[in-house]
Amino acid sequence: MHSTAPAQNASAAQDERGKYSFYYKLFLLYLLNIIDWLCTETLLQSGRFTEINPLMKPFVGGFWSVVIIKGIVPLALVIFCAVVYKLSGSPKSSLVNSILKFGIFIYFAIILWHIFNFVLLFFVF
Repeated sequence: MHSTAPAQNASAAQDERGKYSFYYKLFLLYLLNIIDWLCTETLLQSGRFTEINPLMKPFVGGFWSVVIIKGIVPLALVIFCAVVYKLSGSPKSSLVNSILKFGIFIYFAIILWHIFNFVLLFFVF
């Protein structure tokens, strides 16, 4: 009997880490989105760069449309995902975990691209 209790405690601890890991990844994804938004706005304001994302091009210059698309909609999606995750009580999903990791990777790549453009802006132009 005593041998199953540590196994159950270890399993519960692993589930807790998985839950926090999920919320951490959601938070990180949203944070990277906001950093991308701020970097993009800064580079656009320099006048030497243009928006290359074809989905965002129509909204460049419209303050409220960008706030809604880059700030409010992603926040609503993150909250929705967190609530669904909490209500489902589901174990770790490898698909969801893979999607979050992919999104984080993409945003890191975009932010590295922004850093490269900041270097160009301050040292080349």
